[in-house]
Amino acid sequence: MSALAQISAQLEDAVVTGSDVSERFFTDSVLERARIPVFEFSANNVQDKDLVVVSAAYPATHPEIVRAGELHIPVLSYPQYLGRLMSKKRGISVSGTHGKTTTTAMIGLTMIQSGCDPLIIVGSDVPSIGGNTHCGQGDFFLAESCEYRRHFLNYSPEYLVITNIDFDHPDYFPDLNDVIRAFQEFARKVPSHGRVFIWAEDPHRREIQASAPITTFGFSEEADIRAVDLVFSQEKCTMKILAGGKYAGDLALHLPGSHNVLNALATIAVCREVGVPMPEILASLSRFNGSKRRFEHLGQRHGALIVDDYAHHPTEIRTTLEGARLSYPDRRIRAVFQPHTFSRTQTLLHEFSQSFFAADEVVVADIFASAREKNSPTLLSAAALADLIREQGVNVRYLGDLNAIKDYLDKTIAPEDLILTLGAGDVYQVGQRLLG
Repeated sequence: MSALAQISAQLEDAVVTGSDVSERFFTDSVLERARIPVFEFSANNVQDKDLVVVSAAYPATHPEIVRAGELHIPVLSYPQYLGRLMSKKRGISVSGTHGKTTTTAMIGLTMIQSGCDPLIIVGSDVPSIGGNTHCGQGDFFLAESCEYRRHFLNYSPEYLVITNIDFDHPDYFPDLNDVIRAFQEFARKVPSHGRVFIWAEDPHRREIQASAPITTFGFSEEADIRAVDLVFSQEKCTMKILAGGKYAGDLALHLPGSHNVLNALATIAVCREVGVPMPEILASLSRFNGSKRRFEHLGQRHGALIVDDYAHHPTEIRTTLEGARLSYPDRRIRAVFQPHTFSRTQTLLHEFSQSFFAADEVVVADIFASAREKNSPTLLSAAALADLIREQGVNVRYLGDLNAIKDYLDKTIAPEDLILTLGAGDVYQVGQRLLG
């Protein structure tokens, strides 16, 4: 929402204000830099407005939405409004269950540095592009595009990236097949003169059909854009890039894990298609330094490295921990996990319990409920998840409260530690308090 607010002034010649809860998030500093005022929720905030754009997190009974209806002010959801803005440009949508933010940021940086000057909306603060948006003057509109509630079907991009397809958002999708159907619907929206880019090794890749041509990226021989001869060291991976089976250059990527290599390959595929020369693509990717809450280094304490990551799905947790193990084989990896939403935790409980084998120790915090769950009773507890993780032979403890977790780590921290906070809620505060 904060990125959308920033580009509205440019594309719609709009004066923008915002509403939110009183709790402070990293997006607040982004909005302050953009001089967009944010007020605590109140029905009075919509007075004398021409349009109200709302996050999917809030129901139609929200006081501001109700008041807008009483005043006959048009109300659009985030995806409806983003689709309206994207239609003014050549759209590039980056979708997928995991990796959307990093891939969008990589493509954005590469296009900016090549002179394409796109409009960008990305779901995190990306230092290399100056925030979570870039108000470019070029022809392209690059946007992270989420599958939740089929929101991405509001967009009609010329180019579509599908990083991967996995089961998530169980409060909406009944099963994996419905997730696949949603991505199939989206792929069919891409015009024949556009292109779809998809991970070659995705188990569901063959189920995605489109009238537009399809380019694949990955590690297998069948991939159109491929990485070979990978060598991992401390948060760096060097590799050779093949395009159409031919050597296209070397890449040194300063991010951990094979999942980030796949994000880079998707970036190469897209940027080649829009005309960026390969040497410029590889040079930009070598300079990419990540985004906020994606294996973000918060600092060091007594020699221990403290890192935060947004991973909140079993696949993301597993790949993040495996990437950390590849990059830091000699450190004791201590994962602090805060489950995000009761529905996701309940539905994927078994998968979560199987996601922590690469960690030396796991500390489990209480479940972070979404806004739509806070008044819904549940019998599920984070302690039950900790018990299941323990049954897998993993060293785990449930402490619940973030302050209790901080105090425990404070007493047990060692120079060889890598303390990694994981989750989409406010678990990053543990690291911040340790560095205090």
